[in-house]
Amino acid sequence: MRLHVRVEGVSTLRCQRCLGDLPHTLAIDSVVMLARDAAELERLEADPDCDVIPLENRLDLVALIEDEVLLGLPLAAMHAEGECSHGDARFF
Repeated sequence: MRLHVRVEGVSTLRCQRCLGDLPHTLAIDSVVMLARDAAELERLEADPDCDVIPLENRLDLVALIEDEVLLGLPLAAMHAEGECSHGDARFF
């Protein structure tokens, strides 16, 4: 079994250089495989290109989508060099 997760939208992040607003476009389109048992989970996890989770009695879709969104965010959100809106943002 598989679950197709698609999330699109725009969020506002905080630039780590200038601390100003930084719009970030979310465009997540992924497929998550649902493993029915431990053997299937092990088989699917052997493929490095495959995202897999165990299938449980209840699937928390909100938590799954939240995880996908968090994984789609940059580690350190920053404007491109020279594009900070608060002038020279060199603090160090």
